[in-house]
Amino acid sequence: MIAASSSEFIKEFTIYAEKAADGGETIFVQRANDKNLVVMSADTYNDLIKKLYKGS
Repeated sequence: MIAASSSEFIKEFTIYAEKAADGGETIFVQRANDKNLVVMSADTYNDLIKKLYKGS
């Protein structure tokens, strides 16, 4: 997992997007007022959702 501030994430969006989409990285974006985000590829997200629904 990679952590980045929101300003760094915006500044280097393409680099972080490539790391998530092609490198399988999950990006934790730190925002003001604890309104943080997690960015991951659609494939990673879909795999996570499948695992959650199989487990329930």
